Amino acid sequence: MNFAAEFNALSGLLRDPDEETKAPAPGTVSRPNPGAIGPKELLNVKVPAVKPRVDPKEIWREDELVDPVDDDVDDGRETPSYEFLYKQAVDTADNFLGMSGKDNSSTSCEDLVVRIELPGAEGAAELDLDVKDTYLKLSSPRYKLSIHLPHKVDGERGKAKWDSAKKVLAITLRIIRDDPF
Repeated sequence: MNFAAEFNALSGLLRDPDEETKAPAPGTVSRPNPGAIGPKELLNVKVPAVKPRVDPKEIWREDELVDPVDDDVDDGRETPSYEFLYKQAVDTADNFLGMSGKDNSSTSCEDLVVRIELPGAEGAAELDLDVKDTYLKLSSPRYKLSIHLPHKVDGERGKAKWDSAKKVLAITLRIIRDDPF
């Protein structure tokens, strides 16, 4: 027996006996496909939608996360240069005797100062500033800045000061310490 005859015999075994089929010409091989195997009623079966599996140990889902700085699209505006500075409230006892336990590191500082250089800005009126607890957004017709802050701050009680001579915006924000050292 040759391969074609064996293949035709096998397809005859897999074919539905109630189905009328035209017999292939002798010496030719039909081209079966996965849809031709089995009864035709199985082809119209509705498959239920798969529900996403929820892990009982997960803290959050990906769809719940919201990135507060969502305007990272380059729209042609320039990103200004900026730096983070720290302020610390000290008195003479701290300075000479070191009685409060403060050191000169950022962990002992009370305020975060964000200093942004805007040499092409006309004035403070054209600047749009939005400060939240963990990020800062600044936009103007020429500049755009969206940054995450290195410390959690009190975004409601910050102070911004515009220096028109130097074209510098200084934003002073109170650092919120959740876990004091």
